[in-house]
Amino acid sequence: MSTTTAAVTEQIPSSRTESDPSRIAKSTPRAHIDGVPVYGWGQAPPAFRTQTQLGEMRLKLAEGQPVLAYIRTRKYGDIPLYDPAAAEKMRPLPSSIKARMAKRRTCPECGTVRSSIVHGKRCSVCLEKARKEQNRRAARTCWGCETVRERPLPAAHHRCPDCRSKQLAKQREKAVAWVERVTVCAGEGCSVKLVTKREARAHQRAQGRLDWGSWWRADHWPERCPPCTAAEEQRQAELRAEYERLEQERREAVRRAAEERKRWAAAALVDPNVVVLDTETTGLHGEARIIELAVLSSSGEVLLDTLLNPGEPVPRESSEIHGIKDADLIGAPTFSDVLVQLTGLLDGRRCLIYNAPFDVARLGHELTCHYMDNGAWEPADVAEGRALAWAREQAAAWLDVMVFEDVMVPYSDFVGDWSEYHGNNRWQPLNGGHRAAEDCRAVLDCLRSMGRAYADEYATAATGAGMQVERTS
Repeated sequence: MSTTTAAVTEQIPSSRTESDPSRIAKSTPRAHIDGVPVYGWGQAPPAFRTQTQLGEMRLKLAEGQPVLAYIRTRKYGDIPLYDPAAAEKMRPLPSSIKARMAKRRTCPECGTVRSSIVHGKRCSVCLEKARKEQNRRAARTCWGCETVRERPLPAAHHRCPDCRSKQLAKQREKAVAWVERVTVCAGEGCSVKLVTKREARAHQRAQGRLDWGSWWRADHWPERCPPCTAAEEQRQAELRAEYERLEQERREAVRRAAEERKRWAAAALVDPNVVVLDTETTGLHGEARIIELAVLSSSGEVLLDTLLNPGEPVPRESSEIHGIKDADLIGAPTFSDVLVQLTGLLDGRRCLIYNAPFDVARLGHELTCHYMDNGAWEPADVAEGRALAWAREQAAAWLDVMVFEDVMVPYSDFVGDWSEYHGNNRWQPLNGGHRAAEDCRAVLDCLRSMGRAYADEYATAATGAGMQVERTS
């Protein structure tokens, strides 16, 4: 027994039954849980162990083993402590498990079994050796030609003699060029001497660190002679004035564009020749078919709202968006069945569409399929592509006579959610419910929000124009 242990044992009162110092707490408990004391960190009896510590000692809790104390922590709460003497020994691990455990702790480079898991990577010792070797190699590598030398290079420049000579030659050229530049007026075509070369070289030496070329013009040295200085100030003033003029023009153009968008929306809402069109499709790819088509007037009147049978299954991912399934399209008309009615609704009118390029492309694809299906083709025409080319020409001719206008871009510019990544305003979602008629009504809502400032003006003008037409008739 050591002297310290003997001293502690002698200080234990005779009335205390506990004689082992390792089982004596270092302070009074902070609290009690069901009569079991709770100690602060480092104050519990040293002999007690947590369940994790028992596992490290190859011990496990015996059945019904009581908790002798708790240790209070901020992160994990109150951790129970147990008596190692009352715990049971674990069964020895099988050799296969020991081998797997050793493999996880074996460094693949040096083959040493470490005390911690290395996860198939190099151990800390090998990593430290590799780091030192990398540093030694970097100290022997020239920064100019990247050649690895036998001995470390000077830490001041890390270059071999040849590269160092080239570096000094470039720096000398730079120093000479700097002297030539600062001694002459910087004005275009002016050769007036401002300072002597002797003064410039003295200024270089005074700055120090010639290797880095860190020289700059002294405050008492003018860059230009008085006439060139006045000319430069005039030029800068003219550039600032030109910039301010262009900036003012840009701001005015932005303001005019915003006003035009608002007036365009307000005028479209009262224009009887304006209709709103929307489609629901089997997807977003180039061969997607239209399965729902709706056309509303500018006042919200439903002119056309129908499902269309595309003649092919609707993908599940598309049905999850708009809710239209194959069963809903049984008995629905085809695009060819409603083409005459659609042509009558769009001919001679302005057709407004949210994301017009997509819907116009879907209309073009449906028209191409219509002309292909309703044409009397010879097999050779189909095989050689003449039929498809003619169908596409007919579809393009149908689209050319129609007037389509996009609402998404003007509305996104109206909202003004700028994206630095795209360098433009972000496209705003329509939020119409992904059904054709509901999306058309959502487009009308976008127009109302855009043209609210001029709604009364254009409504009054439209009412006056209607009264004038009635009087004329």
